[in-house]
Amino acid sequence: MLDAKDKSMTSPKPHKVADSRDKTWQQTKSENTRAAILEAALACFYDLGYRATTTEKVAKRAGVSRGAMLYHFPSRLHLVRAAVRHLNVKRLQLFEERELKVNEGAEYTRVNEGIDAYWQQLHSPLFTIFHELRVAARTDDDLQEAMALDHQELDKSWAKVAASLFPDLAQSEDFNIANLLTMFLLEGMANRGITTGTIPDKMIPWLKTQLNSMFADVSDIGRSTVKTSMTDE
Repeated sequence: MLDAKDKSMTSPKPHKVADSRDKTWQQTKSENTRAAILEAALACFYDLGYRATTTEKVAKRAGVSRGAMLYHFPSRLHLVRAAVRHLNVKRLQLFEERELKVNEGAEYTRVNEGIDAYWQQLHSPLFTIFHELRVAARTDDDLQEAMALDHQELDKSWAKVAASLFPDLAQSEDFNIANLLTMFLLEGMANRGITTGTIPDKMIPWLKTQLNSMFADVSDIGRSTVKTSMTDE
């Protein structure tokens, strides 16, 4: 069951609308309703699976009327496209929040702790939903298109956030390759865990050793040094 008690799903918290002082009551209510529907869609994907999720079930889960659902999302396709984007935004927010916490006050990026933090994220309902949608997309053209289009934007955003989170590591010649290695290895392991229940955890120590070796060329570059030089520019 996916609900407010599941900290993995609710951290970061559902997106809140912009400062209500700049909006009318009706605008704020409408945006809150839309956000509630998207959260309900993710919950249904997690609990019921993509195939069994209908707009009616999402509306019931969100506690909104059929009319309110149709106002924001005229069709299931509109809802799915928006839900995919909402999911990816939440995954990126979670990644950023956890990695910022790991490196709080650090002069050099904590590679090993960062790997552990990302690995934990891949055990959250958010990644399970992502895996569910990616598998379902193989035989669903609409979902496949939605996943592909949004994933292009996600990749760009993820790369930008990673460079900002790890400014010292971003100076390495191997930074992009290291990111891809980390993502493909850990996500592949997480996928295996979801489908088979077994995970080769011994690969994580190997990954940490590999990354520390790859980042040896920037081992003497501090996070604050890079940020200061970027500010000066």
